[in-house]
Amino acid sequence: MELELIRLPNGVRVALDPMPGLGTAALGVWQRVGARWEPAEHNGIAHLFEHMAFKGAGSRDARGFAEAIENVGGVMNAGTGYERTSYYARVVAENAPFALDLIADVLFEPHWAPDDLEKEKGVVAQERGEAFDIPDDRVFELHQAILYPDQPLGRPILGEDATLANVSVDTLRAFHDAHMTPDRVVVSIAGAFDRNAFVETAERRFGHLQSRPAQAMAPARAHAGRASETRKLEQTHLVFSWPGVAQGSDKAYALRLMSEIFGGGMSSRLFQEVREQRGLVYAIDSFLDSIEDDGRLCVYAGCSSENARTVAEIVRTQLAVMAEKGPTSDELNRAKAVSRAQMLMGLEAPSARAEARVGQVFLRDRLVDFSELRARMDAVTAEDVRAAAEAALSGPACAAAIGPKAGHGALDAFQANS
Repeated sequence: MELELIRLPNGVRVALDPMPGLGTAALGVWQRVGARWEPAEHNGIAHLFEHMAFKGAGSRDARGFAEAIENVGGVMNAGTGYERTSYYARVVAENAPFALDLIADVLFEPHWAPDDLEKEKGVVAQERGEAFDIPDDRVFELHQAILYPDQPLGRPILGEDATLANVSVDTLRAFHDAHMTPDRVVVSIAGAFDRNAFVETAERRFGHLQSRPAQAMAPARAHAGRASETRKLEQTHLVFSWPGVAQGSDKAYALRLMSEIFGGGMSSRLFQEVREQRGLVYAIDSFLDSIEDDGRLCVYAGCSSENARTVAEIVRTQLAVMAEKGPTSDELNRAKAVSRAQMLMGLEAPSARAEARVGQVFLRDRLVDFSELRARMDAVTAEDVRAAAEAALSGPACAAAIGPKAGHGALDAFQANS
């Protein structure tokens, strides 16, 4: 078998990525819908829908559904983001069609009892409380809200008690029906599987979907800003961000390498200066956060409140130095080596591979050989990296902090230099 993208007659796409030598498969169904398509009054409905997936489906109640996947030694889960919702499983090769059948039951034959819905709202409330109690989660929620004010992207994926109170079984059904269209569904599998049996199952369970007018998605509008929350904690948790690039952008390769050099690993500039040389933090790293039409270069740090202002100053100064002088040849070569190794590690993980294929289909409508991605990364020059840092500094910066009041001065230091 070879890498293959199949288009069913109705437009549903099926990505097949065989991996010789394995005995298991990672598979799932990804839908192009998430919190970004929610109306404000129903914030959290996409995530609640995902929760209801495991209350039973098809001929099985909740217990029977859980037992069905575990009877074949498999595991199944789901996840909700701003732009995609996924339902995925890991099973031995011969059970891949069965697992896809279970996922299809979740999507097309869910058990939506009003009593179960109310119980699950309580479960989500506990999940929301848990996230609030974890400061290095909560600080990102603060950052997101100030970055995208009055937009779906700025509202929490978990929703609020008030908005979920408005959600009924009929509301769930309407949301499902509005977004379950062929062009927004990708079935993906990587690992060991029977091609014909899997494709037949995909055709049987997803070939009936009907096209309908697409639901509009408002463009992302990033803003400069700051947010803080005072808590009695041992550390101040900080997030800083600058403009990055959208998913699928050709400029992502240079920005990814720039982020790796800036704060991606133990040899990065931020880790070496802020932690190793000056001992100001336990954790600090930079990373890219991208969506379909926008993206950010982000830095997270956790430090004592008395060190927070200095950390902010160093972060901003180091990015300015990168924008002015770019990386050294050793730094660029090391970042490329890390990126190549991470890519190869991903190639050995069927779950990561199945999800990567989904991103390629949604963004490029084709499957991309990993040698092409490596060639693009290898072609990045030091000037490309320098320009990526310069571009980041030219747009709206955003920052958030959680912890003792004394640590909030980091926001003043960050904005004073922005």
